[in-house]
Amino acid sequence: MSKIKILGSGKEVGRAGILIEQDERFALLDYGVNFDENDRPIFPLHVRPKDIEIIILTHSHLDHIGAAPSLYISVMPKLGATPLTLDVSKILLLDMIKLNGPYLPFDEQSINDMLVSAETMNYEKTYEYGNFLVTLMDSGHIPGSASVLVETNNNRILYTADMNTIETKLKGPHKLNGVKADTLIIESTYSTSNHPPREESEKRFIDDVNDVVEKGGIVLVPAFGVSRGQEIMALLEEKGFEYNVWVDGMIRDIAELYIAHSGYLRSPRLLLKAMQEQRLVKGWNDRRRALKEPGVIIASAGMMKGGPSLYYLKKMSNNSRNAIFMVSYQAEGTPGRNILEKGYYSDGNKNFDVKARIEWFDFSSHTDKRGILETIKGIQGLKRVVLVHGEPEGQKLLSEEIKGLNDNLEVIIPDNGDEINLE
Repeated sequence: MSKIKILGSGKEVGRAGILIEQDERFALLDYGVNFDENDRPIFPLHVRPKDIEIIILTHSHLDHIGAAPSLYISVMPKLGATPLTLDVSKILLLDMIKLNGPYLPFDEQSINDMLVSAETMNYEKTYEYGNFLVTLMDSGHIPGSASVLVETNNNRILYTADMNTIETKLKGPHKLNGVKADTLIIESTYSTSNHPPREESEKRFIDDVNDVVEKGGIVLVPAFGVSRGQEIMALLEEKGFEYNVWVDGMIRDIAELYIAHSGYLRSPRLLLKAMQEQRLVKGWNDRRRALKEPGVIIASAGMMKGGPSLYYLKKMSNNSRNAIFMVSYQAEGTPGRNILEKGYYSDGNKNFDVKARIEWFDFSSHTDKRGILETIKGIQGLKRVVLVHGEPEGQKLLSEEIKGLNDNLEVIIPDNGDEINLE
């Protein structure tokens, strides 16, 4: 009998970990972390590494990969991912050690051991690991991201991981329509809401950036280093933005990897042109220059908890001609969330009012409720839907809509630790 066990992402966003069991051997799909209010990592439930036949990392965000090196302290299970996911994961995991090292049970050696155990996987090709057949498909989420089809003796289990159903500057939509699966494990991050049309968000962003800059101001765009920062670079380039664009932090390094793996990009030339035309910050002199004339500064980190974006925030926020345009999700308790909701940020001792213009734009790389329902309708032979990576209240409402698509579908909203027997 095949079983699914939820190690993480049960009734929560992030900390993904999906275990598929066949004959007492396991395929582990993702093994990520969340962080508590003190920035300490929270791991998924434990699995014995020696029982793992294969680990698949669907993409390089820490909530899907951040705990994986902990499985390489004493044994070396096989690991698979797209080449781009492996390259970006190395950068993010090493950065995580810099920021959270004292709270982690692994070190750089564990990361190196993990990468030595890895093999690169291509989309739409089936790989055999023990009793598991594994196929990756483009999930549309970020460059290099994958959904995973796992075939056991009698079951076809499709795990979407994070996915998107629309075209962005970097990516096309996912390639899941028509896939045959009896069990679908699907993300439900946006289980009750729909995003505005992407072209509307893009137009509002460009119009507002031009408005600020033409009046002599500087726009700070704090952005996630993986995918979101490069999306904004490509958007400004495509729209022919005529002022300086400075790019600072991890966004630069990831953009270089995207160019090196250009087959994962919808329009490689667009990002390459942005890299050539825009100004890459190489040190403190460049940071000071970026603050001297009207333009845009795209900087990591996206929630302004650290990194160059926090430096620019402190320098720019007191001037009403400037603007802070947020394009990434802002978690509770982060400087970005406080600025959006309360109009100030804190250095731990003192609050600082933000006089700069504040806006938030929806550039999410996750699909919305409409996309979740469309995806479910596109899977052939479906018997059950398992909702993960979402908030429980929204998942309950979404489950009713899913049942409305097909009365015969079983909809499961598991807790972490729950097991699902597949008959």
